[in-house]
Amino acid sequence: MKKIIVQFSYIFFLLVSMSYLDINAQNINYQTVKPLSETVSPNLRSIKSSSTIKLPLITWGGDVATVLADMDGTFKNEGLNVSLFREDDFKKQVQMCVSGETPYLRGTMGMINAASDAFRNSGTELVVIYQLTWSVGGDAMVVRSGKNLKNIKTVGLQLYGPHMDYAANLFAKSNRLNAVTFKWLPQLTITDLEGGKIVDPVTAFQESSSLDAVMSIIPDALLLTSNGTVGTGSEGSVKGSKILLSTKTASRVIADVYAVRKDYFDANKREVQKLVKSLMISEENLKDLIKNKSSNQSKYRQLMSKSAEVLLGSSQFTSDAEALLGDCEFVGYNGNVSFFTGVGTNRNFKSLNREIQRSFKTIGLMPASTTIHSANWDYPGLASGLKYAKSSTNVVKPKFDQKKTAKIIENQIKAESTNWEDEGTLFVVEINFQPNQSDFTVSQYAKDFALALDIAETNGGALVIIEGHSDPLGILKAEKDVRDGKPGSKSKAEIGQMKQRVKTLSLERSQTVRKNFLKYCKNKGINIDESQFLAVGIGVQNPKYNPPRTKAEWAANRRVVFRIKQVEAELEEFVPLD
Repeated sequence: MKKIIVQFSYIFFLLVSMSYLDINAQNINYQTVKPLSETVSPNLRSIKSSSTIKLPLITWGGDVATVLADMDGTFKNEGLNVSLFREDDFKKQVQMCVSGETPYLRGTMGMINAASDAFRNSGTELVVIYQLTWSVGGDAMVVRSGKNLKNIKTVGLQLYGPHMDYAANLFAKSNRLNAVTFKWLPQLTITDLEGGKIVDPVTAFQESSSLDAVMSIIPDALLLTSNGTVGTGSEGSVKGSKILLSTKTASRVIADVYAVRKDYFDANKREVQKLVKSLMISEENLKDLIKNKSSNQSKYRQLMSKSAEVLLGSSQFTSDAEALLGDCEFVGYNGNVSFFTGVGTNRNFKSLNREIQRSFKTIGLMPASTTIHSANWDYPGLASGLKYAKSSTNVVKPKFDQKKTAKIIENQIKAESTNWEDEGTLFVVEINFQPNQSDFTVSQYAKDFALALDIAETNGGALVIIEGHSDPLGILKAEKDVRDGKPGSKSKAEIGQMKQRVKTLSLERSQTVRKNFLKYCKNKGINIDESQFLAVGIGVQNPKYNPPRTKAEWAANRRVVFRIKQVEAELEEFVPLD
């Protein structure tokens, strides 16, 4: 994230901070969680007759491509007259759509799912027509000192905002969704007091120690943590706070999309398809413009100025608008094919709906499951005229340099100062094996492989270390014999050789597991980045039980662990491949 964003947030913080002085930490406008169907008027009205399509935007880098489609005439070239408007209040956006002011909704998949019950109550449904981006760094969880996914009890976040599905995913994957209390607020980012009360989660986190964590956009996360380090307690930061993780790691959680009322879609499918085609063309045009901005500075500066005006409220915030682009990954035509058809990925339209609705029902955002439709576009037909549409989407660009990564991981494991099993670990999937076992078949470990794949795909920016562990009992007995002076005891050299053989064997096991896991992914038709998975042999260095005192503990020490590691703090060392 560019520094200008931090400066912008900090300046804004200074402008409003005087109004926060002497605020009672309990004077926070927490909201009671309710489904949107209970807060939006269900009176469904026909879309107002007009030759102009009112298309909503939100403040997000993915919407820059939509601004470009308007600026360079792409919409008009497709025969569309589009009027863009920004509406970051999603509840208001939903009400506008129900009331017929616009047929379209702009939000994340979590926001669209939260709205779906309101539309069902109104007598229609929603059709998701296009994915713009994935969030790959623009959103984060900030925690107080000593807090992690295992012990967080309270989380502040915006009600009906973009972080609902992110928070739900984190705690559902940690099996702690029912153990966490979500504290809902009406605004997303630092906002002035309303009626003398705090209305945003960032300020609530600053003022109230009762919040263990907060979901925020990255500029606010950097503010709270003294520019992404550890909060000092000054200049708006919270002492001891840190970014636990962001969507740079959890890069397949927040999908930004457009949806449309189904009654309108059924009656105007050709128009909706033209809109989608315009967005695909504009995404490609933006890609080209960014690639060639040095030779097309005038148009690039014009786009940044227009985006700043539309998305940030002032054409002067061009650096901030440009920085928004770094928070997201545009998916384009090929990403839409994968997302809506499920080809090559488990992080797709159907799986996200299922995952989101299951969690949202648990935390009170949805009363029951709903049906959300996809447009079922003729994607080969939509590909016509696009430059970057490919017939195959199975090419995955490696993110990690395996040699550099392996060296750093080996050094971290060896370092006595490093708490390897806890530091940076997000999730763990563990499988056990029998003594002298050397094969780990797909059929035998399919359930474990499926869980590991799900977590690895969701956290596409994480490193997955496949660790081979051995039981130390034989070595411990040999060392005891030496201490006791038992005749025939092994020499120190022989014990050292035992340790090395065990470590080598543990590496061979982890390599076998990696190989069969990748085979499992291929058989499932899932396109994964093989560089994300690194096999290491731990040997007897980190047993679960030392010494094992029961047969069960002895068996538990023999394991292969999929350790999903956050590497955001190591970006200068974990250099992605070009």
